[in-house]
Amino acid sequence: MASFIPRQVFQAPAVVPKTYYIGHHASAQQKLVNKLSNISLILECRDFRLPLSTHNPRLEKAVAGRERLLIYTKASLGQDTPGAANALRKLHADNRFIIWDKNDPATTQKLLKKVKDIARASDSLTGVWAMIVGMPNVGKSSLLNTLRSAGTKEGTAKAAKTGDQAGVTRKISTPVRILEPESRGGVGDGVYILDTPGIFQPYVNDGETMMKIALTQGIKKGLIREVILADYLLYKMNLVDPTLYSRYCAPTNDVDEFLEAVARKEGKVKARGTPVLSYAAARVLSQWREGKLGRFVLDDLSDKGIEAYHANIVSPKLSLTQARKLQKQARAQEKAGA
Repeated sequence: MASFIPRQVFQAPAVVPKTYYIGHHASAQQKLVNKLSNISLILECRDFRLPLSTHNPRLEKAVAGRERLLIYTKASLGQDTPGAANALRKLHADNRFIIWDKNDPATTQKLLKKVKDIARASDSLTGVWAMIVGMPNVGKSSLLNTLRSAGTKEGTAKAAKTGDQAGVTRKISTPVRILEPESRGGVGDGVYILDTPGIFQPYVNDGETMMKIALTQGIKKGLIREVILADYLLYKMNLVDPTLYSRYCAPTNDVDEFLEAVARKEGKVKARGTPVLSYAAARVLSQWREGKLGRFVLDDLSDKGIEAYHANIVSPKLSLTQARKLQKQARAQEKAGA
């Protein structure tokens, strides 16, 4: 263990795509903008494990001019990264953000209190209308369902369909009440929310960011091979704590060695003793997504990492022309059934 040296760099394979901005993302964003005249509050969701990579500057610009609360979802899946919450506080000096997890009622109540405070300050005669926005599979629909259940007397029935994959929500929802009016123990004339489809960035500057988003199921399954994602996950686990997978094997930088050990441990071996690597890759990805192979943040939240993130927003590496070309390619892939 003492002699093990983890990889310090991961080179993304050339086959990793640089975009997932497919046709319905563009149309959804335009429909979202068309609805803004009735909206006074934006709840923007980002994945706590990817606080930088799930920021969509184009979407943020589209909803500019509305009061906004930033919600970092799935917090329990990144809870073992020391200093992550403090880094976000430094990133958002105005404190207009919440670290939320659907399994922690205290975080839901904290968010509802912030929404109530905003509603009390509103002079709307028809209640406060809000909109949940964000990239695909960052937990928007789960947030809506949890807020509705906690803030109204509607019970636990789901108002929005959820799923652990990108693209479950394909259109803007009808208004869903998440806070009762004051006459029923709530605030003002109530608070209503519209759920919206996840909208991806028109382009992503580097393959590593795409792999991180794929690890959290923010793009369509199969766009990046699971063995590639398992290799990237192995790289990240080794940097965090190589003992995270000690039930399978000793620390290693070799993804084949790792996956062979997983397959043998799980009893997934073919007739002649050949381990089924495809099963092993899917298995470790599933376990990590459930928090069973570490609960850590994938983005670099060091001062240097945040500086690089800000610099890229100001001066993207990819030109607008290149971005539009990638967007056309993505639409062509969607039409072809890719």
